[in-house]
Amino acid sequence: MSHQYDLTSDTPKPQCNPLKRCLGKAALAVGVCVLAGTGLALHKSHADGLMARIHHGLVICSPGTGLSMTPGSTGLLHAASTPGMLRLQLATQENGRVVVMPGSNQLSEVLASSRREHTLLMLDLNDTNPVDVAKLVRNARMRDRVVLVASDHETTEAALRADSSMMVAIPIHSTRDAYTAHRMAGRHPYAAYLSPSATPDLFALVHRDAEAIITENPHSAAFSTSKFFAERPVDIVVTEQPMQLTKALASDS
Repeated sequence: MSHQYDLTSDTPKPQCNPLKRCLGKAALAVGVCVLAGTGLALHKSHADGLMARIHHGLVICSPGTGLSMTPGSTGLLHAASTPGMLRLQLATQENGRVVVMPGSNQLSEVLASSRREHTLLMLDLNDTNPVDVAKLVRNARMRDRVVLVASDHETTEAALRADSSMMVAIPIHSTRDAYTAHRMAGRHPYAAYLSPSATPDLFALVHRDAEAIITENPHSAAFSTSKFFAERPVDIVVTEQPMQLTKALASDS
C-alpha cells in the first residue's frame, strides 16, 4: 500500500540558529584576516630577504661593529637603490656566548636589531662554531638575510653543514676553485667571493652556479667604477667607503 505525504502539512521546519550563523560568519572573517595577515608577513619577509634585495640592485656592504645597528650610523645611505648590509666580526667568549667585535654585543641582540632595521648581515665566523651561529640566526628568523664567511676550508664545510639554506660565502681565485666550490656546496646555496682583480671571465663562470657574487670595491684608475660592474656580474660589493662608492656609481651613470 502506498503512502501519501501531505505537502501542505503545518509541521514547523527546523530553523537555523541566528547565533550560530553569526558565530560562523565571525569565524570565517577571522580566518580570512589571519590568512591575509600571514600572507602579508611572508611577502614582507621575502621582500626583505637577501635574494630579493639582490634582484633589485647592487647590495653595498660596509664594515660594522654591532654597537649601533642603524644603517645611518654606519654611513649607509637610505636610498632604495642601495640596500644596507653590514659586515660583522664574530668571536666566542669564555662563557660560550657569540659576540660581535668590537663592542662585545651578543650576536642574538644584534640579529634582533638587524631584523627590525631590515638590515642584511655578512658574518665573519672567525673562531666561532658555525653550528652555534646558525642556531642564533634561525632563532632570530634571519636565515634569508645572512651570509656566513668562513676563515678556512674546514670552517666553510662546517658552515655548509650547519644549516641547509643559509648562504655561505666561498672564496674563489681560479677556475679550479670555482668547480671545487660548486662541488663542495652541492645543493646548498652559496656566494662566490672573488677578488676585484679577478678576470671578467672568472666572474662570468661562477655566475652560472653561485646564488650570489661578492667582491670588494675596486681601486683602479684604469677604468671607471661603473665600467667595472658593467663588465662583471656582481651582487654584493664590500667597501669601507659606501657613500663614495654610491656617488661614483651615480656620477658614472
